[in-house]
Amino acid sequence: MKTNTVNKFLLISIDCWRFDALSRTNPLFNTPKFDMLTQDFSLAEKFFVPAPATRPSHTSYFTGLYAFEHGVYGQTYLKMFEGIPNLFQIFNDAGYHITGRSERPEVFRFLDFEPFITAIDPNAEAQHLGSLEDLMRQLKQPADVPQFCFLHFWYTHGGYGMSGIPGAPSLKWLVDNDRIDEALRIYYAAATHILEFKLVEILKQLQLSEWAVFIFGDHGEGICKEITDHGGTLNQNVLHVPLLAHIPRVRDLTFPDAPLSAIDLFPTITNLAGIDADYQGYGQDLLSPSEIDSFGPSGRLILSELDSLYGIGFLSKNNLEMPHHRVTSRTTVDNVEINRYSEGVRLWSLTDGEHLYREDEETGEFVYRHVLSGEDLRCEDPDRFRDAYDDILMNSNYQHLQARDATAEETEILEDRLRDLGYVE
Repeated sequence: MKTNTVNKFLLISIDCWRFDALSRTNPLFNTPKFDMLTQDFSLAEKFFVPAPATRPSHTSYFTGLYAFEHGVYGQTYLKMFEGIPNLFQIFNDAGYHITGRSERPEVFRFLDFEPFITAIDPNAEAQHLGSLEDLMRQLKQPADVPQFCFLHFWYTHGGYGMSGIPGAPSLKWLVDNDRIDEALRIYYAAATHILEFKLVEILKQLQLSEWAVFIFGDHGEGICKEITDHGGTLNQNVLHVPLLAHIPRVRDLTFPDAPLSAIDLFPTITNLAGIDADYQGYGQDLLSPSEIDSFGPSGRLILSELDSLYGIGFLSKNNLEMPHHRVTSRTTVDNVEINRYSEGVRLWSLTDGEHLYREDEETGEFVYRHVLSGEDLRCEDPDRFRDAYDDILMNSNYQHLQARDATAEETEILEDRLRDLGYVE
């Protein structure tokens, strides 16, 4: 499917937005205004993120690369590999007016695209209490001005607006005490707040006939027996997120039946803009479904990764107040390695859109389950997924970045993998 070039782009990221937090996938949702505004938007049913945390997932959205390719393996890895193009810089260099706003802009600290992202409301101390007026003034540029805009909403993260409510229960306590439905209602209320109020107020003021709009989750939220939040493991509720897309002059946009990844947005957006970004990653243009559906007999498999060797939390005072020059590598400050997390793990998963295979890289333990139901299944051939994972790692066009800036542990892991594959003795 080909279309004319587009010169206005709006990317909206909803933190912790899981697949069932939408009226199209969940009859419990009541968002009539949002549904009316987005009735012509297409929904990707099998859309997955490459990482279960904000920093690595957004880095994948903006670079089109998996975590092992861009270097932000986990939430507390400080920097990206050097020399990787990102959408903000690409569109800035192409002369676009750039708007980047977030309810938690500090979560992007030390990443290459950090300078492009500021607060939703620069005059508000608490962003969830801020106004959208300043943002809308930025979006209302003259019609002939090309625009690239990114918005990031955080209200759906963590306590889902429960802070300050007397006697409010812990979400973990609710899950641990078999009150998952109650925990979900609290989470759904936060998602409804973003969709039905904030996004409605933004979208209804835009001439959507001029804008390519992508609304997505950076990751989901567990809220199940295996995991309450998102950063601890590769759970289907965390990796499976909505993607709503509207492309000007494209009617009845139909997504491929194959599984899709957040890395697919990079080539889709640059191609829509007519920009040659010299992209060599695994992402595919969502407007060329025949290419995505043309994978081999086993079909396309989407990779997700979790590395919590340095922890799962980033928003500490030490990180947020640290001068940029002190970050000397992805895992060192003043050339000294940051603290390790004693419970840290390295996990990877592959999905065909219907089933999820997850393996612990250190122990080899794995699970195989249905994406929508979460039911654990018997995996007859785990080597199929292990071989596919190795193929993705070995055939990446960005291996030179890993070799140039790998930690000692990453180098050891890579050497062990190459030895297992017979590449080295």
